[in-house]
Amino acid sequence: MIRTLRNLLFSLCVALAAAFALLGEGAWAFERYAVAGRDDHDEALQAIKRGEIMSYSQIKRVVEDRLGGRVVDIKLRRTNRGWQYFLRVSRKNGRIVAAVVDAKSARILSTR
Repeated sequence: MIRTLRNLLFSLCVALAAAFALLGEGAWAFERYAVAGRDDHDEALQAIKRGEIMSYSQIKRVVEDRLGGRVVDIKLRRTNRGWQYFLRVSRKNGRIVAAVVDAKSARILSTR
């Protein structure tokens, strides 16, 4: 039940981040709302402030330029390889591309 609530909360946060991004409030809104779990949220904010990882708005610009599309979904997660952004990008041809991006370097680790 707790996992279901956490997933629901995370989905709501991602939806809020997308809405704020459309309104031009992307960076601070995502950094504040779209990281699952309070501890992860606090740690992600601190990492962004310390310059250890890039903000949503920075990652969004890089990914949209490199993949030639628009970010439609994004999640920030801490993995055993460090912080990673998981994105879905809508390309100009209509295809949706899933990408994993290193949050520190903005290097695209994988696409499918």
